[in-house]
Amino acid sequence: MLEEALGTADGLVTLAERGRVVPELDDPSIREVFVRRYRLIYEVGPDEVMILAMIHGARDFARWRENS
Repeated sequence: MLEEALGTADGLVTLAERGRVVPELDDPSIREVFVRRYRLIYEVGPDEVMILAMIHGARDFARWRENS
């Protein structure tokens, strides 16, 4: 699982905008890709991609965000 997540994150270097916009945030710079049942949430900047979170897809995102 860790290798798969790291490989996905590494691939964002060249294809950062391949993920979908996080629907709960509606911000085009914050996107997500799925790694098995997890949401790898990241922010696309002008010169970098920053991983923001990796949370289980069944988790209540709004509640998780309130507690972060």
